[in-house]
Amino acid sequence: LNWKHILNPDKYKNIIIGVIVGLVLLFGGLYAYKHFIKAPKEAKAKDAIFNAQYLFAKDSFQLALNGSGNIQGFKKIADEYGSTAAGNTAKFYAGVCNLNLKKYAEAVKYLEDFSTKDPLGNARKYGCLGDAYAEQKKMDEAINNYKKAYAYDNEVTAPTYMYRAALALELSDKKNEALELYKKLNTTYPNSQEGQAAELSIGKLEQQVK
Repeated sequence: LNWKHILNPDKYKNIIIGVIVGLVLLFGGLYAYKHFIKAPKEAKAKDAIFNAQYLFAKDSFQLALNGSGNIQGFKKIADEYGSTAAGNTAKFYAGVCNLNLKKYAEAVKYLEDFSTKDPLGNARKYGCLGDAYAEQKKMDEAINNYKKAYAYDNEVTAPTYMYRAALALELSDKKNEALELYKKLNTTYPNSQEGQAAELSIGKLEQQVK
């Protein structure tokens, strides 16, 4: 082997320069995207969502969803700025607005597109999906989502979605499974309204499944 030829850096000079230039362009492009495209877009989305959240807090779901005049609604914010954090949040709000407006298929679309690492946020997402499916009489999908919702074990949302899951099971004529879930709810969250309400359902179902 001609080691001198192999180790000759001149032979690879153009390749090395090409790699360096490529890396510079790559990181330069990422920097430019982050600071000149993503950051301004994020700022615009934050400004836009503030007004929509104000309308949402007033239960003006139609206006919050679709906007009015110079105010952008959650739908437009989600569609235009969906890649930003504020745009992602707008997807959740758009889903809840549609749920309140009885547009259940639209609610499902936006809620399924929403993503978060926050446990409480996920519990609410799956709980709302359960509600949207239940309203469409798609009880299997409703039950599955309610189960996902109460799997995030907390006293804020878990009792509500555990109760709704048990009720959905009962309405689906899965009385034994519903009974077990009512019992679990009553044992796990005895001081919650849902836990106390579960006692009545337990007594009723125990008579029916004998």
